[in-house]
Amino acid sequence: MTLDIQARTVAHSAAHHHGRGDLANAWQRLRNREPRVRIRNAAHRLGVTELELLLTDPPHRVRMLDPEFQRIYTALSQLGPVMTLARNDQVVHETTGTVGQFTTGSNGNVGFCLGEIDLRAFFRHWAYGVALRDDSASRNRRYSLQFFDRAGAAVHKVFALEETDMAAWHRLVSRFTAVDQRPELEFERPLSRSTDRGGGNVDVEELARDWSALTDIHEFGTVLRRHGICRLHAVELMDGRWCWQLPADSLERLLHAVADTAVPIMAFTANRGLVQIFTGSVHRVRRSGEWINILDERFHLHARTSEIQAIWRVVRPSADGDITSLDCFNAAGDLVLTIFGERRPGHPELPMWRDHMRLLEERYR
Repeated sequence: MTLDIQARTVAHSAAHHHGRGDLANAWQRLRNREPRVRIRNAAHRLGVTELELLLTDPPHRVRMLDPEFQRIYTALSQLGPVMTLARNDQVVHETTGTVGQFTTGSNGNVGFCLGEIDLRAFFRHWAYGVALRDDSASRNRRYSLQFFDRAGAAVHKVFALEETDMAAWHRLVSRFTAVDQRPELEFERPLSRSTDRGGGNVDVEELARDWSALTDIHEFGTVLRRHGICRLHAVELMDGRWCWQLPADSLERLLHAVADTAVPIMAFTANRGLVQIFTGSVHRVRRSGEWINILDERFHLHARTSEIQAIWRVVRPSADGDITSLDCFNAAGDLVLTIFGERRPGHPELPMWRDHMRLLEERYR
């Protein structure tokens, strides 16, 4: 769902070419002019990665960690409450809670965590980790663990809270601090996405038969691979059968509707290396400029609706009945946010959730 990456590593470091001191000065000048600038936006404007900007700070503020990501995430359960943040270019997803038992698959490439913090981590894409002490941040955001992919883009961030066990936090950081604190880094260069979505010769009727034969929503990826197409292309081909495009304001309308009727949801936000999930009811839905926001005590969602190119109501059959989701895509065709009604395995989806989704589609007719 994110940019493709070149197979060969390509040096892509302004710090390498111009020196960390020059980059640090440029970063400081930008912060002086715009004290509220986000580091992700600053990195883009300066032509570097977010990780490179962080590493302009000295090691006592930004420590490189050993790339033992599975062991680090297994140890997070010792910290008590934390806030975890996952994002892509259009959506920011923040959940607060205690990290439960973290398990990995047989090959170690995929990690799972269920409970208050609900994650799926794809470690083959992870490359770097740092422990950050940000003296300019508010007290409960001062300490964080931040993880990056091979292109230097942030995959996941874990923030300490006032309730966090800071003694355990500092022990974890000490345990995983790398020996080489400022190595020369090389980043893979993201390639621009092709406008070709694949599957130019898709048998639409065969795709429809495979779609209709689904008994588990997790089989959907297998169907896409079998037909050699991306998710958005499949959705477009099933327009009017299993999928219906919705008006641009549908995400905002849906969030207000589920908040007003106390319908619990599941909100999935993903990037190349991670999926983070919130499950529960939402309450405070607010618009701020380009962003529609959920601002609850234990869950924040920020979606830049001006950059969400297409919104679809997607229905997939299962052994428990049809499962309906709201799928949001950006201009590149990446899935940036998916919302389901809360549902336990073995149970059908909530009738009121289904009604909300039908009403959105009926408005578009």
